Amino acid sequence: MIMSEHLSDQNVDQNVSYHSEARSSELAEQLKRISDLERQLAVAEQCTHAALIRVSELEAQLGMRGALQNREAGERMAALLEVCSALLVTHEVAAILQLIVYEAPRLFPGTTRALLFLVDPDTQHLILRAASGDKVTYVSIAPGEGMIGQTLLSPRAMLVTGPQVQIGLEAMDASQIDQMKEILDPWPPSTLLLAPLRFETQRLGALVLCSGTHAHLFHPRDLPFIQTLADLTTVAISEVQQRQQAAALRRDLAQIQSLHEEAQARLSTAQAQLLQSAKLAAVGELAASVAHEINNPLYAARNSLYLVEQDLPGDAPQRPFLDIAQTELGRIARIITRMRDFYRPTRAELAPTNVNKILMETVELVQTHLRHNQIHVTSILASELPLSIAHADQLRQVFLNLMLNACDAMPDGGDLYVSTEHFPAVGEHIAHVVISIRDTGIGIAVEHLPHLFEPFYTTKPQGTGLGLAISAHIITQHDGQIQVETSLGIGTTFSITLPVIVQ
Repeated sequence: MIMSEHLSDQNVDQNVSYHSEARSSELAEQLKRISDLERQLAVAEQCTHAALIRVSELEAQLGMRGALQNREAGERMAALLEVCSALLVTHEVAAILQLIVYEAPRLFPGTTRALLFLVDPDTQHLILRAASGDKVTYVSIAPGEGMIGQTLLSPRAMLVTGPQVQIGLEAMDASQIDQMKEILDPWPPSTLLLAPLRFETQRLGALVLCSGTHAHLFHPRDLPFIQTLADLTTVAISEVQQRQQAAALRRDLAQIQSLHEEAQARLSTAQAQLLQSAKLAAVGELAASVAHEINNPLYAARNSLYLVEQDLPGDAPQRPFLDIAQTELGRIARIITRMRDFYRPTRAELAPTNVNKILMETVELVQTHLRHNQIHVTSILASELPLSIAHADQLRQVFLNLMLNACDAMPDGGDLYVSTEHFPAVGEHIAHVVISIRDTGIGIAVEHLPHLFEPFYTTKPQGTGLGLAISAHIITQHDGQIQVETSLGIGTTFSITLPVIVQ
């Protein structure tokens, strides 16, 4: 059985180590992705800066033209700078789209409708996401389909006028034309000013400006301005998307780090359990070895006394002493048997046991210690407590050890509270009793808690370090649990959970 537990612990150790290494690899991959996104954000910021420079260059170029054009260019440049400033502080894609379709008519007089299409990541189709005015309907256009679909693949802005507009729009299917008619009035528009939303090798969408019946309202000199507006829009959208991806990756990274820490904690726990199992196995082997070595001379001594008893007359004065010797040797033999079978209690020794009765008997056993240390006992026992299947002597040993430890923790007196509480079965939780032994002593230092139930670990000068280890093992063998809560200078509570017989 010990070898099986050892192999099981090794398997747990290996599984935890494997998952820990896998999570570490995933963590490294997430860190690399975050690094890449941060690099892309830096590129986006550079593109924004480059767009501003481009606006300034356009302003300089247009500044050499006529007074009318200068005034118009100045107004456009001011509007572009306002848009650029607004985009720098806007961190939502929907808000960016609304800003662009609202500002476009200011930049390009004669615009009757501004449309913004974005590529859907699932279908790769252009989907209408924003439009100036109140009406926005669903429009889906494949890349290269019609004039708008061609804009996505175009390297630069386009100005389309006259019959070319109608030809380009009629290249769409009937349903798309019906959808466009709902949002464009008059139909068809006389002029289209189109610009792709592009960022490095990515194509994010298309910006479409429609003019009504006057074809002359848009001019070729508008092309660099609309492309600049499209580039600013692209940079802003890309930056927001990358920030969102970076935030999601950071959340994933935090979760992976948490899982990694949890795996490390489980690994440490598994290693500690493996070490404790080895120590308990050593204690069991030592007990079995001692029992075997003592059994031989004990058997010889008992036989010798038996032979002497056979030769003595019934009224011999030595017979009472022989009876005492035989009784005590029999007691030693029973103790040796328990030492040998301590870690393998036979089912025959388990019987329905009244936990309350054992607790009160144990309190009586320590009355001398309690009076000597000026400790007052308060017992709060559950009435009509169901019986537990247990080894009564072993439970008594656990309770006695915990109460003596409580007395040691209160050298100047204090209070000892002994209580039981019954919890009926609820869902997956079986019916059980919780036994609490609480003192008002000095408490246990935090650094000692992880080693409290380890064999041979003790803080007492004369301690063996086996009391709590053996107590914990006994409770485990009874399908129970033992836990401890402590506060320095306030006291310590040991809680024991044992299953009970369902009535």
